[in-house]
Amino acid sequence: MLIRNLPLLLILASGLSHAMNTENLPESTLKAYGQSLAVGAGSSQWQQLWQRTRAAGYFNQDGPQARFTLPMKLIPELVSTTLSDAHSVKPDKGTQALYRRDFAPRVIGAEGPDALTAICLNVDWRSLPEKTPTNDSGQMGSISLLLVQPCQ
Repeated sequence: MLIRNLPLLLILASGLSHAMNTENLPESTLKAYGQSLAVGAGSSQWQQLWQRTRAAGYFNQDGPQARFTLPMKLIPELVSTTLSDAHSVKPDKGTQALYRRDFAPRVIGAEGPDALTAICLNVDWRSLPEKTPTNDSGQMGSISLLLVQPCQ
């Protein structure tokens, strides 16, 4: 069984070795990739983001968990702004990065009684080949917009 699956395993392993490792990139490069993704992301990438975010409960109106309090029609533009003009970007889990933008004094959401003024967007860059030019928005169609949430 292992021998029969060996070619597939080798292909997968070689693909992973060429995945972009966010931990080796400066914040300025991750921000530049975010700007390209904001321009090049397709509607299915955004739809998947909204589905995962809804499933995680961040659009629930009540409860102690972090949740958006803005009308849904305002959130997409703020999330796109977070991606294109993040105040900070932190590498996460090898191929992911957390984009954060604070919109204070505007309140974005709440967690229990606390007002949240920032948006945090988790992006997985695993499918972007290493050394892709940061302005290559054509390569952005396979990037995963994982989850967005209001944060501090």
